[in-house]
Amino acid sequence: MARLALISLHDTTGLVDDARRLIGAGFTLLASRESSSLIAAAGLPVIDLADYTALTEDFGFPPTLHPKLERALTARPADLAEPAIELAYINPYPADVGNDVGGRTILMLAVKGQRLAASSRADLHRVLACLETGGDLPALRRQLADAACFSVARHFAGLISPDAPFATSFGEAWLDLAEGENPYQRPAVAYRSGDPDPLALSRFRLLGSQPPCFTNAADADAILHHLCLLAEGFEKNTGTVPWLCIAAKHGNACGIGVSRHAPREAIDRALAGNPRAIWGGEVIVNFPIDGELAAALFASDEREVRLGSRHWMLDVVMAPAFTAEAAELLGRREFRKLLANPALAAARLPHGRRMLRPVRGGALGQPVADYVLELAACAGNARFDEAAVTDLLIAWSAAYSSNHGGNEVALARGGMLLAAGGGPSTVDAARSAVTRCAEQGHDATGAAFAADAFFPFTDAPQIVADAGARCGAVPDGSRNDDTVKAFFRERHIAVAWIPAAFRGFCRH
Repeated sequence: MARLALISLHDTTGLVDDARRLIGAGFTLLASRESSSLIAAAGLPVIDLADYTALTEDFGFPPTLHPKLERALTARPADLAEPAIELAYINPYPADVGNDVGGRTILMLAVKGQRLAASSRADLHRVLACLETGGDLPALRRQLADAACFSVARHFAGLISPDAPFATSFGEAWLDLAEGENPYQRPAVAYRSGDPDPLALSRFRLLGSQPPCFTNAADADAILHHLCLLAEGFEKNTGTVPWLCIAAKHGNACGIGVSRHAPREAIDRALAGNPRAIWGGEVIVNFPIDGELAAALFASDEREVRLGSRHWMLDVVMAPAFTAEAAELLGRREFRKLLANPALAAARLPHGRRMLRPVRGGALGQPVADYVLELAACAGNARFDEAAVTDLLIAWSAAYSSNHGGNEVALARGGMLLAAGGGPSTVDAARSAVTRCAEQGHDATGAAFAADAFFPFTDAPQIVADAGARCGAVPDGSRNDDTVKAFFRERHIAVAWIPAAFRGFCRH
């Protein structure tokens, strides 16, 4: 009895060549109108689906669904008087063309009948290779069923209104991670959702063969958000974006360098923030890395004098591009991951998108945190010179993207992050930031500070004032705002008061 392969394609790329291979594998071809015409025009035998179903009426579209077709796809072959359809190669048209219910229904009928369901040309080639080499066809059938179900589920999930009371998150595995947060948490996998975002992690090119682990990927995502926040802050407040470098540990900035003169200056400032903390950490920049810059990220004589070791031992470096010389030098550390994406040169937040956080038994959903500080709208009577604007943006971006335990406070001066600290209270956060600043030998006199939560009392303000801060940015909204604002005026500290709705809590 003949083996039928059903073909119905929106994208007919390579159809004739694939049809020849299917015939060579012993299939009789059954195809919808356009696919059938192309196959027949090449002189290959094919049964038109309309002839198969004996439908002669013109419905204005090529009908594919029919009881005879459903029976051939779902009934046990032994129960059929006619040949069963053993393979359904269906490439539905995409959502921007329309809602191809028929094509996707055929895929699901093939899955139901435990047939081979190829939902892409790559899937078809896997089937042909398996048949030609005598591979494990039952295992492939299960894998293709999963792929088809995912394809159909993602399509219909994409039709749901963003305002509907449903949360859908369909993704496909794109990378096997080295391990989870801890070595025993295996297997660990990175998924991609199909989002066209040019800065999606799946769009970064990994240089080298060593895959990142779960922690590397999570930390990379955190510092990517921070870089975008800082870049948009400069764009909004100054009209241009300088050279930016963020040095972080577990996704929390321990150094930020900003320069309008040279990329190397930005790198040096970032690494000088906390040379001990950055060991084994991550770096992200908005400029290409060449050999000279790679050498600065690889080792430092100053670090050796200060800490007894020249090497920064960075785990992750992210940049728009790496020269061959840079990749060779930085790649000398076996477990270092170099991630390249040209879109970092114009880093932007994913405005207007929603984010989900998995929780036990479900997920929490909210719009992505895309608030960007606008000093002119928050300054009131305060005035900030160019240096103060730079330092305020550095401190604000660190406080609004770090997760040191909540209620973050950050200090910046001279185009670099001096220190950042976290809760559980604003007093603890301010004290931690000032202490870390002093431990690294930095002078906070004239620094800018920022907090991601309001100051309910004058205790935390007293700490940053005593450290020498000259300006700051703090969310409004405390019951004691009048008292706190009066304190800053008395100490001659200019403060930008951020609207209460835009407090900077993140990464809960």
